[in-house]
Amino acid sequence: MKKLIDKYTSLLAKIPERHYWPIFIILSLYFIVPMSEITVTLAAILYFKFEKKISPVVGKLTKRLPDWLRYGGSVIFFLVMIDDTIFYFALIALAFWSSKQVKKSKVKKIEE
Repeated sequence: MKKLIDKYTSLLAKIPERHYWPIFIILSLYFIVPMSEITVTLAAILYFKFEKKISPVVGKLTKRLPDWLRYGGSVIFFLVMIDDTIFYFALIALAFWSSKQVKKSKVKKIEE
């Protein structure tokens, strides 16, 4: 089991931290977008391929939105997704646990 966890954390350590939030959003979209297997996968590939061009545009667009729309959109998104709440708790718990394991493995490598 220890080897499996070490392999898992070594793979996670290769993912840049700036990609954690987009990955979470992409996983969430699989539950709400029609024909999500095609559309979300294609959108994810395009996002990561053109990340340097897309992320500044998204940042500028979200800064222009009024606060009530940004926060209200988050609340509506949560309400739509409430039936998957247990999945999200499990996913978030896995993310925190994984982050902790990656940090532990990095500390071990530094100590060695």
